[in-house]
Amino acid sequence: MRTALLMLTAALLALTAAVPANAKDDPKADADPYILFRVAGRKWMIKRSPKASKGFENNQLNYQEFEVVASYDEKADVEQYSYDKTKKLTTDVPTKMNVEFSEDGFLFKDPIGYKKSKIEKVKTDAGTFDCTLWTANGNEGASNMWRSNDFPGLVVKLDDPYGTSILIEFQWVDGDPGYKGTGKKKKEDDEQTDPKKLFSNKGAKWILKSDTTRGERGTRSIEVTQYEVKKVSDEECEVEVTKLSQLLQKIKGEEEETLIIKFDDSFEDNLQPKERSRKDRVERRITPVGLMTCDVYTFKDEEGREASAWYAQEWPGLMVRKVVTGENYRQVTEIIKFDD
Repeated sequence: MRTALLMLTAALLALTAAVPANAKDDPKADADPYILFRVAGRKWMIKRSPKASKGFENNQLNYQEFEVVASYDEKADVEQYSYDKTKKLTTDVPTKMNVEFSEDGFLFKDPIGYKKSKIEKVKTDAGTFDCTLWTANGNEGASNMWRSNDFPGLVVKLDDPYGTSILIEFQWVDGDPGYKGTGKKKKEDDEQTDPKKLFSNKGAKWILKSDTTRGERGTRSIEVTQYEVKKVSDEECEVEVTKLSQLLQKIKGEEEETLIIKFDDSFEDNLQPKERSRKDRVERRITPVGLMTCDVYTFKDEEGREASAWYAQEWPGLMVRKVVTGENYRQVTEIIKFDD
């Protein structure tokens, strides 16, 4: 029981933000206190190593991975996955948490039972972080917790009587404090992005991968589709659609399909879902092809299932993600390659 309680406490601590009560005196008080949760798709992993001296049978080496699955103006949806010492997933169903962006929320208060100590740099496999050390003394011994100052909500290290948790993986993105880019400067787009930017770009090519699980037994199928702008004129463009194998090779016997996209009054229909939809939010999201600012649309597909689709603002009409869910059905489509 004590071990289970400890693991639950550690998980909560891993999502407890570091907004001190005296934030007005903090030189970083003007920084976004919710920056950790502003980027959907961001993941981080914590390694938990037990202290053998405590001798708990179930207190074994394990890993906890966190992901921001959706980010809104006032909240974020976060999921936590647990892995054993071999990094094998221990459950198919993640622990879900709704993080409200409020200083009065439970997750944004000082940790109960801890006292604020000093500022320290903590070096981990995931990088070096400026942290505030919080200390506590209990019946079982002392506990020390280092929370990131730049990423409120991120516990970089936790050392307690039962074990040590430390951050081993973290996804940095452009705009993060301490972000180190590739050295290549990103092209600045015009203030108003050309809505035909993608489809008027001959040779532009992108690949979408759809992973579908259906039925009570969870039968899984994967489909890979490549899109390439083959011809462009003032009036229209031709997009070649090709089915690929999971190795991204053309499938023998499969005929390519050609889509004709007219640059007329109907063109805007290609910039959002075909179904009747509504724009739910704008979300920065880490995708397999880079960080994108996306318009997120929600709708029902032709079977009446709930669906959401992400379209990149940088490339109007480029769908980078789609999720469809229904009874005994879930399909996740993601862009996996993009050449402009």
